[in-house]
Amino acid sequence: MRDVSSDYSAVRELVAKYNSRSTPTIVVGEQVMIGFDPQRLEQLLQA
Repeated sequence: MRDVSSDYSAVRELVAKYNSRSTPTIVVGEQVMIGFDPQRLEQLLQA
């Protein structure tokens, strides 16, 4: 877990690598979830 409020390199990675300017941005393996969707998160974690 990285804290974009205090880690500027985390912000740069969030934008450059994941094309996201939102939090939460959750990465599970190669899957990226922008925003919070509990059902999708559960699916990602079970895969």
